[in-house]
Amino acid sequence: MSSTFATNTASNSAVSYLHRNSTWQSSSIAKLSSGSRIVKASDDAASLAVGTKLKADVTALKQASTNASQAASLLQIAEGALGRVSDTLIRMKALATQARSDVLSATERSYIDAEFTAMKSQIDFISSSTKFNGVAVVSGALGASYDNTGAANVNVDPTVSFEANNAGTYQIGYADATGLLTVTETGSGNAQTIKVDETDTSFTGTVEFEGLGARVIFDSYDLDTAGLTAANEEVVVSGGAAVFQIGLTASTDDLAVDIAETTTITLGIDGDSVGTIDDAATASGNLDTAIETVNTQRAELGASMARLEKVNENLATTIENLDAARSVLLDVDVAEEMTKFTTNQVMTQAATAMLAQANQLPQNLMRLMQ
Repeated sequence: MSSTFATNTASNSAVSYLHRNSTWQSSSIAKLSSGSRIVKASDDAASLAVGTKLKADVTALKQASTNASQAASLLQIAEGALGRVSDTLIRMKALATQARSDVLSATERSYIDAEFTAMKSQIDFISSSTKFNGVAVVSGALGASYDNTGAANVNVDPTVSFEANNAGTYQIGYADATGLLTVTETGSGNAQTIKVDETDTSFTGTVEFEGLGARVIFDSYDLDTAGLTAANEEVVVSGGAAVFQIGLTASTDDLAVDIAETTTITLGIDGDSVGTIDDAATASGNLDTAIETVNTQRAELGASMARLEKVNENLATTIENLDAARSVLLDVDVAEEMTKFTTNQVMTQAATAMLAQANQLPQNLMRLMQ
């Protein structure tokens, strides 16, 4: 060590270590205060990148879980409304049966018909007044529907119909030579092709285009006539099913639920009455069909609600595991960091003491000159 007045190398060395220990101590304080192992990118750039991505995924999945819960609530309200419609239809069935009795006079039968009419009004009231966040859930507002505004609409053929989860313009084309049925979403250009048995002269069934959220429904359609071949048939979907994102990826992780319009018109009972025995007989048959329609709708909603329960369970497990992985990368190990802090604190105190001692060295040299 140089014993000079101009340069106190011992002091410089002590200052260097004091700065180093103080920096480490400050870093430990920042990590312990924030609870994060990575306070700045230089602490661990790779872990920061991966951990931040996991944090974003966890945040999105938590919102997806909220979406699923809200969807379940909406479907429960819709199913409850359909339950009340079913009860009303059952009462109407009883009234229709009661009206088919010659024991009753025309006056008494008119009383029954008055209640029957009131029950029809109640069904329409349920349809318009059952709301979730201002949306009438069984009025058709959350159902896939279509209109006939296309230039050559496929629905002009009564044996072919089309449904889609999302509103938009679609084209349907069928190639008789290959038996390929293609649906194209005009706006996005997305298309999907599925092979249909081209030899079937009376095809009945639904062809699902899951990639587009669409379906073409045939009722005894003669595929050999190639009615969809000359030009793509166009259909404009004016409504759309209720869509909920229940995963990380938009569209791919969407759940679409078609809640059909439920009114006396869509149930086919708007013109029914029980004023006469013959009218009661007609109404009774229509009510059987209406009850079956509502039962089908409730079953579909029940299936969707059951799926949402499993969705929430899966999301909870995924969130738990991803959060654990993120914690390993980003969260500070308090015990380990506290040990580092204590060590650096002792080293800082030692460096401070040694700096004081180093600063005394020039004074010791001064004594040699006395």
